[in-house]
Amino acid sequence: MNKIFLDSDVLLDLLLDREPFTDEIAEIFENSLATSISLCISPISITNINYIIGKLENQRAADSKTKKILKLVQVENVGQTTINKASQSEFKDFEDAVQNYCAQESGHKIIITRNTRDYKASDLSIMTPREYLAKMNSE
Repeated sequence: MNKIFLDSDVLLDLLLDREPFTDEIAEIFENSLATSISLCISPISITNINYIIGKLENQRAADSKTKKILKLVQVENVGQTTINKASQSEFKDFEDAVQNYCAQESGHKIIITRNTRDYKASDLSIMTPREYLAKMNSE
């Protein structure tokens, strides 16, 4: 089974309908439902999404959207080794480091994000939703 790791920003694009980014991430979700591709996230993504949507909209909307997204994604584990690697990494943003090492330790090869420059220190393949879709359509 193929697994794709999603950064928090692309989930927020979908849940907050942030144009012009919504269509690409929606297509990735649609493709995952029609294939054996699992979309995965870190636990910090869920907490961040719930917090951000709660601030931008309201807590009821945040809770509803959190429940919806949890039906569509697999939450990977973050433990002591993930946090240790993140804290000792070259990443400028600790959250991105945690997501990177969560993906890496869970066997992912790809992280989909709009902020590719935030993952310069990663050994994984970092793609925007557009880049990922282009790759999938060319295969």
